[in-house]
Amino acid sequence: MALVLVMTGLSLFLTTCATIPSHDNPDTGRGTNGQIDRVRTTQEPLFTGNGGRGLVIAVPAPSISGGSQADNWIPQLFQDLITSDLARYSAMTVLDRSNEALALAEQQLSMSGYYSDDDFIALGRLTNARYIVAGNIINISGLYTVSFRINNSETNEIQASFSKQYSLGEIGNGLAAKEAVMELLEGMGITLTAHGERQLLAIQERPVRAQVRLAQGMTAERNNNLVEALVFFQQALGADPGLYEASQRSQNLFHDSPGTSIRERANWAVVQKEKWEKIFNDLGVYIDQNLLIVVYDFSFISDRFNAGTNRVDFTVTPGIKLIPDSEVLTAWKTIVDEWERIRILEENASWVNSLSLRNLGSGRGDNRRRIGLSVNENSGYQPVIGLFDSDGIRIAQNRMSGLNRFSQNVTPRYNRNLQILPQNRYFNDASFLEVSFRGVNINDITDDLSIRVESINVLISYQFPARIMSINEWEEWLRNR
Repeated sequence: MALVLVMTGLSLFLTTCATIPSHDNPDTGRGTNGQIDRVRTTQEPLFTGNGGRGLVIAVPAPSISGGSQADNWIPQLFQDLITSDLARYSAMTVLDRSNEALALAEQQLSMSGYYSDDDFIALGRLTNARYIVAGNIINISGLYTVSFRINNSETNEIQASFSKQYSLGEIGNGLAAKEAVMELLEGMGITLTAHGERQLLAIQERPVRAQVRLAQGMTAERNNNLVEALVFFQQALGADPGLYEASQRSQNLFHDSPGTSIRERANWAVVQKEKWEKIFNDLGVYIDQNLLIVVYDFSFISDRFNAGTNRVDFTVTPGIKLIPDSEVLTAWKTIVDEWERIRILEENASWVNSLSLRNLGSGRGDNRRRIGLSVNENSGYQPVIGLFDSDGIRIAQNRMSGLNRFSQNVTPRYNRNLQILPQNRYFNDASFLEVSFRGVNINDITDDLSIRVESINVLISYQFPARIMSINEWEEWLRNR
């Protein structure tokens, strides 16, 4: 995972689309009742004719094979994107995964997503959908063969089909799903206008990224990786603040309620204890691996030669900045806010003080103010910077000391009123730290010198994971965030 809840259905997709008059071009917005709301944005139509009005089509998640668990989010992404585009670019009634009838039918027939011919007929009967979108994705050596077809659930005839190979990037940016929809619509006898084709095939980077993160978050949640799930849901909302399901799942990720009987409450307490031990241990690992960003700018080097010693002092400016990843701090504060809420509830008294946590300290008093943050004012960061000659041989090293105070900027003390700042604010508020190399032997100096951030140490010897970026890499990373 990059260094770095159940609840309500996605209100994005279940839709009965009205016939689109030739003077209207409907766009889609998210409603709150399981339907796509149409908003007029232009005078150009997206398709000709009646667009399949009156047809009911269901989109179960496709099957996937040949990959690893890291691919498990892909079927939901295809399901969501295909459902959305079928709804937008036709007048069919499209049933998605939040539709209760489809969800129950999938549970009854095949949790794995592999459907037999008889299953398609059963899906149609259980959902009142005449047509079923059946998909299969096969990962072969990092390339994905994407196949979809539309079955008539009454006759089991294939109405439309599509098959093509894609890279993971082409799946993740939505291209694969869009091209599948284009061909499936054609097979259903639905003809797009030239404007509709352009709109369908246009890559909408941020909305699709939001859907990817939502799918990844739900996969992480199913795998009980709640910290990872929270990060993905928050990234989904960062890309699309209006993504309702990501918001709801993020809000409800950590909410549980005890039963009524003594046995139910006892079992619940055991589960909660194990759950929060895992959350905090996962949080500690996530923070250690993802929190720190080091940005360097070594664009100007000044030197001073000492003729008496034949040695040179170098000063490098602007230098380096140590800043936190705001997404990591947001996840940290969200989790600790929730912990602070539940730990004082009477119903949790039987287990909150019995947690065994490697990354929490005692969890009492002032230690609790740095929950999950392993670096504090007593163990500051120590950047190790090397000066190298033209052959890549280190000729000097600066193990920068006295930076304990900077750990407070990267790992703030917790309180409920703490505000997590936008990422660029952490950069702008931090100062560059000048880098120097003293007493470099003149005989070691070549015409071409280079400077490298070798590591970030904590407690002298422990190397702390950090993302190290040049100023140009930082600006590119920030633009693509």
